[in-house]
Amino acid sequence: MYRIPRHFKSMSLTFSFLFISIALFSQPLVFKGVLKDEKTLQPIHGVNVKVMGTALGTATDRKGGFTVNPGKLPAALIFSCVGYENAYFKINEIPKYPVEFLLSPKTYALNEVSVSSKNYSYLFRDNEYSVLDYEIMNGNILLLIYKTLLKQSAAVLLNRSGDTLAISTLPETPPSALVKDFLLNVHYFSKSSNAFQCYYNENNRSMDFLYKTSSDSLQKIFRSLIFKISDRIYFQEIKPGGFGTAFGYMQKGSGKKYIRNYVNEKKITESADDQGFYAQWNGLITSQIPAGDENGDMSAAKFAQSPKLGQYMNKYDVRAYQFEFYNMVYPVIKTIDNIILFFNFGDDVIEILNKDGNLIKKVPITFHKEAVLKSDTISKIRLSDANWRWGNAILFDELNGNIYTTYLKAGMLRLNQLDPETGKLSQGKVIPLPFPDKIEIYGGEAYFLTKSKDENLKLAKCKL
Repeated sequence: MYRIPRHFKSMSLTFSFLFISIALFSQPLVFKGVLKDEKTLQPIHGVNVKVMGTALGTATDRKGGFTVNPGKLPAALIFSCVGYENAYFKINEIPKYPVEFLLSPKTYALNEVSVSSKNYSYLFRDNEYSVLDYEIMNGNILLLIYKTLLKQSAAVLLNRSGDTLAISTLPETPPSALVKDFLLNVHYFSKSSNAFQCYYNENNRSMDFLYKTSSDSLQKIFRSLIFKISDRIYFQEIKPGGFGTAFGYMQKGSGKKYIRNYVNEKKITESADDQGFYAQWNGLITSQIPAGDENGDMSAAKFAQSPKLGQYMNKYDVRAYQFEFYNMVYPVIKTIDNIILFFNFGDDVIEILNKDGNLIKKVPITFHKEAVLKSDTISKIRLSDANWRWGNAILFDELNGNIYTTYLKAGMLRLNQLDPETGKLSQGKVIPLPFPDKIEIYGGEAYFLTKSKDENLKLAKCKL
């Protein structure tokens, strides 16, 4: 378990509690690290280390070391140095020991991607407001904006050029989110657990919020529904444990019909083998668990202090391991020609089906083989790893029907267009700002949320 170091001085027994309380409250965050050359492993002197979105920062000393106060968590660090690739690192917690980072010497043969730091624009330019959420609605962009801890908020409708079509007060505050259903209707959710359907009144140039209902009941109704073809509403269900999926359609007069039932046998076998191993391993070391921890709640970090024990998985570790390695995604997409694409990552194919579920053909795929690099969970981080890691997402352009997948690398995200007929990817385009959030694609443009220099969330877009 990572803990922030605390150092206190008490002047007397009478006032010691007061001083400790003040120190606990005001203790600054201190993140320590060391930057080294990826190839030579030599320390790098003079690397600029900046806390993204703030004026906070420092530079590495002659031993490559640095200490920085991120101000608050989560935060992101930007590393820049002449002769090295820029890199980014997201801090979710303060580790107990300094973290070693490996920077890659700068190279100029980047034919596999297209990067432009100027090829983006912000769609909402009021610096006093932050964007809480957004959705693409009938070709326009609906924003939830706020300031002063959500106390002042509004809905803003923009066209794709960023021109304001309407600004409206919300039916209930504080706001929570915008949610799009399978029919592409957008709903406003308040923190009072109510939902309202959003409608643009062109005559009045205002947003109307209709059909108040419970957000929980609305999500329960729409959760499994994925799209509509003629008079059929299609649904998808994930099997318990995430080891498979089933999907089909509901139609008036014929009821509910399943057209594809898939179970990932390979992952079930892998999970059983791993759980059997860890059951034996944990049983072997149970006798060494300290008194008072019979339920297996001792952290892995404490067990790692003993060279005889190695890695210990308690009940919480097992649950996280199960989720990380065995819960797979099974995207099902309807094309603009009403063809169904089932991304069967377990069998490494795209299944192309007609609306009745009959198989047209299978297309082999390999782009998903790279897992996401969880770089903020290890002590030595290769910030500029030459290999991009698959980002576990399939994105669909509602306007032109193009399909994209994502890749991640040191805080950056790359989008590659996928040809479902061949399974091949096009040349990638890197989103020009680090740590983009909630990416949607419409009309060949990528929309995403990003933190600006004033730490407000902004909506940006770039051409693909």
